[in-house]
Order: sequence, then C-alpha cells, then structure tokens
Amino acid sequence: MKSIGSFAIYTSLYISLVGAALSFVAGRTGSRRFIKASRFAVYATYGSVAVAGSILLYALLTHDFSIQYVASVSDKSMPFFYLVGAFWGGQAGSLLFWVTIVGLFTSLATYVNRNRHQDFMPWVQFTCLLVMMGLLLILAFVTNPFEGFTFANTPTDGEGLNPLLQTPKMVLHPPALLTGLATMTVPFGFAMAALFTGNFSSQWVKAARKWILVPWLFLSVGNILGGMWAYEELGWGGYWAWDPVENAAFMPWLLATALIHSLMIQERRGMLKRWNVGLMIGTYLLTVFGTYITRSGLIESVHTFAQSDVGNYFLAFLLTATAISVGMFIYRWSDMEGEETLDSVASRESAFMLNNWVFVAMTVVVLFGTMWPKVKTWLTGQEVSIGPPWFNRWMIPLGIVLLLLMGVGTIIAWRKATLRNLKRDFIKPLIFTVLGTPAIGAAYWFLRGQDLGADPTTLSLVYAGLTLAGCIFVVTSMFQEFWRGARARVTGHDENVFEALFHLFRKQRRRYGGYVVHLGVICMFLAFSGNAFKLEKDVSLERGESVQLGDYNLTYKGLSEENVPGKTLYKAHMDVTHDGEPAYTMYPGKAVFAATPQMPTSEIDIKSGPLEDVYTALVNFDERGNRAAFKIFVNPFTWWFWMGGVVLVLGSMIAMWPTRESLESLSTPMRFGRLGAAGGLILVCLSPMVVWQVESDTKWGSAERWSHVEVTSEADAPDTTSKEPTIGPKPPS
Repeated sequence: MKSIGSFAIYTSLYISLVGAALSFVAGRTGSRRFIKASRFAVYATYGSVAVAGSILLYALLTHDFSIQYVASVSDKSMPFFYLVGAFWGGQAGSLLFWVTIVGLFTSLATYVNRNRHQDFMPWVQFTCLLVMMGLLLILAFVTNPFEGFTFANTPTDGEGLNPLLQTPKMVLHPPALLTGLATMTVPFGFAMAALFTGNFSSQWVKAARKWILVPWLFLSVGNILGGMWAYEELGWGGYWAWDPVENAAFMPWLLATALIHSLMIQERRGMLKRWNVGLMIGTYLLTVFGTYITRSGLIESVHTFAQSDVGNYFLAFLLTATAISVGMFIYRWSDMEGEETLDSVASRESAFMLNNWVFVAMTVVVLFGTMWPKVKTWLTGQEVSIGPPWFNRWMIPLGIVLLLLMGVGTIIAWRKATLRNLKRDFIKPLIFTVLGTPAIGAAYWFLRGQDLGADPTTLSLVYAGLTLAGCIFVVTSMFQEFWRGARARVTGHDENVFEALFHLFRKQRRRYGGYVVHLGVICMFLAFSGNAFKLEKDVSLERGESVQLGDYNLTYKGLSEENVPGKTLYKAHMDVTHDGEPAYTMYPGKAVFAATPQMPTSEIDIKSGPLEDVYTALVNFDERGNRAAFKIFVNPFTWWFWMGGVVLVLGSMIAMWPTRESLESLSTPMRFGRLGAAGGLILVCLSPMVVWQVESDTKWGSAERWSHVEVTSEADAPDTTSKEPTIGPKPPS
C-alpha cells in the first residue's frame, strides 16, 4: 500500500506538470485539441490524488502501522470517527487533504464551465494545476504521508491522536477550514486568468462569483466550529483568543468578505477593477501565508504543527505565488481602468467602499498583531507579547463602524442619494434606534444585569451600547426592506405577506440571502456585546462548600470516576441553585487517555440559554476528591454566537441555491446534479451545528446516569488541611 500511495502522488505530480503545460498552450493558441487535453489532465490529476487519499484513509482504518503517518496519529483503540479525523490530524495528511480538495474543485469548475468562458478556463486550469504541482512537490519529496518503517522496527500499535483533537468538533473543524483555504484557489485562478488575458470586464466576476462564496462559507463554518471547540474544550471560558493560527484563518475571511461586497460594484457599475483583482490576490496569498506560519514553527500555538523543514518549502511557494501574481498585477495595471467613477459620497457604492476599507484595516490590525512579536524579536532580540486586550482595543471600534455601515449599505440608494431618499430610507430606522437602544438596554439591566452583579467598566458599557444601537439600526433597516418588497408584491400580484416574502426570496436570492447573512452577523455582534457583563471566578472548594457568582450558587458535592474504552473520566458533581431555587447539577471533569496519561483534557459542562451560559471547568483535584479547583463563568448572550452561525449558513445557502431559470437551461442529469451538489453543501455546512447539539446532549450522558455513579466517600478520604488541590488526576488503572 505504501508503494501504491507514493506512486499515486508521483503520478499526480507528473500529470499536473504536463497539464499545466497543455493549459498554457491552450490559453495562448485557443486550440480546441489542447483545451480538451488540458481538461483531461485536470481530471486525471484529481483522480490520482484521490487514489492516494483513499489509500491513506484505508491504511488508517485498517491500522497499517507500517506507515509512519498512520502510527503517529492513530492507535487501535480509536473509534471509526476519529480514525477518519486522523486523516487530516497530522501535517502530511492535512496537506494531502488540501491537494485533494484543490483537485476536486478545480475539476468541478472545469466541468461546469466546459462550454463557457473558453478564453478564461485554460488559464484557470493553468493556475490551479501550478498550485497543485507546488503542493505535490512538497508532498512527494518533503513530507510523504506514505513513508514507512524498516521491517525490524514496525510498531504493533500507534501513538494515537492528540487527545485535544479527539472531539467531534475537531474532526469537522479542520476539514471545513482546510476546504475553505483550499477552494480559494479556484477564484484566484479566475483573477489570474483575467490578468493573463487582459480581460477585466465583468465576465471574470460573473464566472468567479459563486466560487468565492464557497470558500467564504467553509471558512465561516470552520472558524465558528473552531470557536465551539475552544469554548467547550479548553476551559478558559471564551471562544476567540486572538491566537496566531486563529488569526491566520480569520484574515482571508475578512478580505474575502470585502471582495464579495466589492464584486457587486464591478458587476453593476464596472468600477473597482484594480481593487477586486488586488483583493483576490491578497486573499489567496493570506491563505498560503497562514499555512506557512502554521507549519513552519514560526509562531507558537496549540494549533500549530511541529516545526519541520516543510515551512521553508511553503515559504518558497508563498514567495513564488507572490512574485507571479503581483508581477502580473503591476504589468496589467494600466489595463484595469474602471469604466465609471463614483457619482456621490452619499451612495451605496461609497458605503461599500468604506466597508471594504474597514475590512482591510481589520486585516492589517490582525496581521500586525500576529507578526509584530516575531518581527520585534528578529530586530532587537527583545521578546514581546500582544494579547487579546491589544486586539480588542482596535478591533472593537472597527467592528462597530462596520456594523453601522452594514445598515447604511442596506438602505442607501445606488449612484446618488437625494435628500428625499435619505429622509425616506433613514428616518424610521433612526427613530427605532434612538428610542430602542436605551429602552432595551435599561430593560436588560433591571431585569437581568443587576441580578448578575456585573460591574462593567465605562468603556465596555459604551461599546456594548453602541453595538446594541448598531444591531437595532441594521435589523430595522433590513425589515424595512423586507416590508417594502413584500408590500409591493401584495399590491401588484394579489398575494398575502407570506407568499410575497417567499417569492421575494425565490426571485432575488442573492439580495435577500445576503440580508439573512447580515442577520446572522447581528446575532454574533449581540454575543460580543455580552462580554461587557461577563462574570468569572477561579475558586478552590472543599466537599460541601459553595461559591456565589451573580445570582447562581454552586456547591461542590464530590468526585466520581468512570473507566470507558481508552480513557478514564473524572467528574466533579456541582449542585446549582438560581435565586435560591434548585436549578440543575453540573458535571465538569477531566479525561485521561490511556495512550497519553500525561495529557489530561478538560471536559467542560455548560448550561446554555439565550440570556446567558453557566460555564464550569474542573482545573484540578486531590486524590480523594475532598477538594477541587474550578473556573466558573457566567457568559451573557454567548448562545447567540452559535445561533448567528446557523443563520449565516442559512443565508449563504439561500444566496447560492440555483435559480429556476439556471436549472431550466440545463439538461436533466445536470439539473439533478446541481441540486444534489447544493443539497450536499447544505448538509456539510449544517452538520457541525447538528454535531454541536448532539455532543452537548451526549458528552456525559444523561444527568440521571451520573446521579447514580457513586461519589467518592468523604469517610474514606484522608484528613487534609490543604486549601488547594495538590494532586492531579491519577492515571487510569
């Protein structure tokens, strides 16, 4: 199997090289024969890579420990779900997965456009095949996933997957994120095709429009799912810590979001040609840059791979891609003159441009904060650290500005807004905002905030108030648009309101799907505002001792232990009362894996609701469970972050769903194929949300199950006067 897998990688490398040459000739000559041959090369490259991926997956499922990669990321005790996740759990496997996704989506783009955009497609294929060739060179000669052991030292069992990765979310988060980064190659290919051909009309924009939505959607799901993992597994009470690798995945998302908005202006007005091509190049280069810092050991993070020579090769790949793309961009600069200019500052085009500048500014802030500590060390030898407070100092104001621009861009007129337009469009949202912000803020404070005992600072209150105002403004602006569109159909088509809304979404999916995406973002901003009222406490409790946090009282009742296949679970039992009334029992704990007893993982217990989450993490405990240390949080509105993710995915699918007109123009097999692809994309994007809910319900089993597990008897415990737990989880027997 090792030989076949390696041969498949070498074959893919050879075919990609030949295919790139064929695509280049096809682009230069327009020869149909070379165009067909280059298409076949794309399909064949993907086929060879898929064979290699299938072999590696089979080796993982069958425990073929003669392959070093299989032995390093799996063991015989791992269930099927995690064996599949081990495919991308290490450096070589994740890179093979990346190449496979690039090949898959390049093949899809080639097939879908086999009869369209014939001047562009050879150059798209040329770009994508060059990207695949660069990655395959690294796979073949630097980090081959099929490298084996000598016969004498082949292990009988593997080392196992990192315990932190053995959760359903981490089986889904990496492939979602990797798919988002990998599929960015296709829209980058269209931008490079525009540069190679010198054709900067809206043709490349229309061709690339949906291909940019795919990586944006996968990056969105991947980042949200990564936040879920951090929130539920790491025990620090948050879902975004501005970790360098988190930032590496966030920066391409920021620029891709800006690009989606600015492409609308070029498609509608013929403006921003240079800006859009530059944004696309920058977005793709950031995906490669993020991969480089993740795999090079340049930065330290819980997400990074071990330092290896592969980072040098990715740096070479990044520099080569930068030189070619930026060189072509400079060469074609004079050909990218816009067809029209901005008519007025008071226009939707202007709002979108400001929106773009804010996204770029946020990207620059994140890039600077991520890399400056390393640059500072290089320049002066002095080590510095940039943490969440620095990022929040800059990103929160920029985020509030972005939120307000979201509302302005929804309702302001195209080209030029007159005073009459401004009065008609803005007066109602502004009234709702001015009246609703203090009313809703005061209602929350008197009904819930003061009961929590939160003591927010003046600045955090200002930010929370501005965020609330922005949310109200955007929501009322969008509902005003919904109402106007529905009312027009009710009067003109004899429909009721629900029928009118259905037809609005059906006929203008991009527009109204975008509004739904914005509603998802509003939910996330609401979650951000809750950080102003966040409560947290680090506490050490003896059995029977209680702690008060807000109007919640948590009492430590003792510790229980259960042996399950491959690991031992240690559970703290905590009875929770709310306003003096019994509420529920929580079971924060630790898991100690048999393969890696030195790496216990946290098992967080969270009671989540629309108003707040109660979050408990077991930090440490003594051997008898007489005393345990906890981190306890009350996190207002965090539930809305996950709900926002669901709404965002829903809106994206509405915008991407094929229209009836586009389906009617296709043959029956193609029609069902496109519907099947869209439906499959929905399942893929929504599956993380389903897994999150299922896992939340089943992580520890039912409360009844744990209520019958015997708590360590206090009478059996030795006398101790220690005020802190001194012994961590004992290894499983």
